[in-house]
Amino acid sequence: MTARSSKQNWRTWLKSFNWNTSRRIRTIIYVLMTVFIFAVLVGTVLPVRYNMAVGQVSQSTIRAPIDAVDTRATALAKQAASAMVAPRYDINPATEEQALAALDRLFNTAQALQGDKKISSSQRYLQLRKVAPQKLSSSALMQILALKQGVFVTVSSDSIRIVQQILQNNFSSSDMSHAGMIVDQQLVSLDIDKASRMLIGQISQSVLQPNLVYNPVMTQEARLAAERSVPDVWINRGDIIVRRGQLITPAIMSQLQDLKLLKSEPDYGIYFGFLIFVAVLVTAAATFIQIRKGKVANNNVHLLLYATIVSLMAVLISIEKAGITAGLPTSSAYVIPLAAGSMMTVMFFGTSLAMLTSVFFAVLMSAAFGFDFPHFFVMLSGMVGATLTMVRVKHRRVFMHAGLVAALFNALTITIMHFLLTSSGSGIRELAYEVIFGVISGILSSVLTLGLLPFMETLFGIITHMGLLELGNPNHPLLRKLLLEAPGTYHHSLIVGNLAEAAAQEIGADPLLCRVGAYYHDVGKMKRPHFYIENQFAGENPHEKIAPNLSCMIVTAHVTDGIEMLRDYKIPEPIVDICAEHHGTTALWYFYNRALELDKHHVPNIDQYRYPGPRPHSKEAAIVMVCDAVEASVRSLNKPTPNRMEAMIRKIIKDRLQDGQFDECNITLSDLERMVSTFMRTLKGVHHERIEYPKITNVVELKAKS
Repeated sequence: MTARSSKQNWRTWLKSFNWNTSRRIRTIIYVLMTVFIFAVLVGTVLPVRYNMAVGQVSQSTIRAPIDAVDTRATALAKQAASAMVAPRYDINPATEEQALAALDRLFNTAQALQGDKKISSSQRYLQLRKVAPQKLSSSALMQILALKQGVFVTVSSDSIRIVQQILQNNFSSSDMSHAGMIVDQQLVSLDIDKASRMLIGQISQSVLQPNLVYNPVMTQEARLAAERSVPDVWINRGDIIVRRGQLITPAIMSQLQDLKLLKSEPDYGIYFGFLIFVAVLVTAAATFIQIRKGKVANNNVHLLLYATIVSLMAVLISIEKAGITAGLPTSSAYVIPLAAGSMMTVMFFGTSLAMLTSVFFAVLMSAAFGFDFPHFFVMLSGMVGATLTMVRVKHRRVFMHAGLVAALFNALTITIMHFLLTSSGSGIRELAYEVIFGVISGILSSVLTLGLLPFMETLFGIITHMGLLELGNPNHPLLRKLLLEAPGTYHHSLIVGNLAEAAAQEIGADPLLCRVGAYYHDVGKMKRPHFYIENQFAGENPHEKIAPNLSCMIVTAHVTDGIEMLRDYKIPEPIVDICAEHHGTTALWYFYNRALELDKHHVPNIDQYRYPGPRPHSKEAAIVMVCDAVEASVRSLNKPTPNRMEAMIRKIIKDRLQDGQFDECNITLSDLERMVSTFMRTLKGVHHERIEYPKITNVVELKAKS
């Protein structure tokens, strides 16, 4: 008694806490699922890390797990491009000004000296030497002093023009080494005599100086532009970084750092990226669940079960990846029985969510193995095949069929991907291993589903169609006991089950749950079977000998007695809920009217003659409530004609509507109207008219007379 009362207190506390429908709890479950999947699988996406040092010999061959920029090689390439950029210079206008000023002094002084007849030739030369450029030879100075006026003007103007043309453009130090050639190029176009041309060349060269000044800013900008134009040098995924036995060089060490393969340099970006990746997947699944508004969206127990299935598959992926890292062949990745997750999802939540979950599992599988498409495609095809096979489950052989279909799809897609991604005729042995592992995966999926399904049902109190089929077996101990101890109630339950199943099919409820729930809804009557009319075969009614209020207590007790029996036999909660709600809070009018007849001076409280409830919270419970009343009422009719049956059915539904019995479930008036026509079709088959057969004695007498 103590254990039973503690369980009841636990259930009462859970219901009062309202955690089963709390949005906050639902959000917490989604967050915990995200965190758990991330924690379990983050190790599968992280590359293997090594303790390496320059000068050390590598003990293994290391390949690049991802694409990454080779920072060392990129830096060297940028340095090379920068070194090839020539320095940048600016033209210094002062150089031209100084050269022209020197020419002005030379020619002005020479012209003045030519007009001064008082001084000798040697004095003229000495004075001109003082202002002339140092590079200008003495013979050239003498020639200048000896020039006639017209030639002097030509020489001076051409010299100035040539110097201007040269110094207005870039004239570097290297240009000074062949300044004569540059000046000669300018002299070619002059129409003068040879002597004048040579003199102009000497004068022009004597004042030329490099006019470029080094510009560090422009040089730096040009070199930076050259560096930016150099593309990054990439380390491609799969490239061999270092071979076993090879010495670790600074270049190799730099590549290991770039790939985040050193234990001393963890890559926190992968942690963040994978967390967002998992969060997006869970958010997509949560959005689909909430939009579909199925059981998972409204019941946190169902959501917790779904999260458990998803987490279990994540654990299997992690275990297999750890095994491959430890030395198992890479082809063994295909042995993971992910189809079991899809099969269990179908059993508990239906095909549409199972399809989405298959994609979920396939994406996680691909991520764990380097975001590889073949792993995604192969696993998705097997899970989809198993899901489609599990659409209708009527016996356990369906699980094996689904496993074989998953195995077939795995083998087929593995073969397809092999020939698409490898050259013809290569890797046949590896293909054979992959196919074998794929077949094993399908078979393991069916075995794992069969093994885990009962535990999941018991742990979460959620029953599948397979569990319902087992409960609906007439050889179930509780049904056998009901047949032996209360046969009338047993047969009543069978008819209610047929009515409920037909009605559920008509309005989109769960037909199997309705039928099995109807089988068990009155098991509490076994405690006092003779107090119920369907079990009173001797014709005596014990209620005639006791007070109406006591009769009411006995009759209403069959609900609580039934709940107790169902829990003793470990019957799942959905069936228990139907038993608890199939009378709701309806009144026992028969005993209430008897109480009025026996005590005409006192009007009893109608609430004392009601069932304890609760009212139906699901379509299935509401259907069983109506079917229970319809079957009992129609059976009580003397001549159950179609019109009388339909009138009785509509009255029952109307009474329960007016009494508010359907206020807490999602059944509609349209559903109730369609149920009426369904009841009529079913009851006509049960209560059809029969011809009256002649008595056996009359047949014998007629035969004797003939």
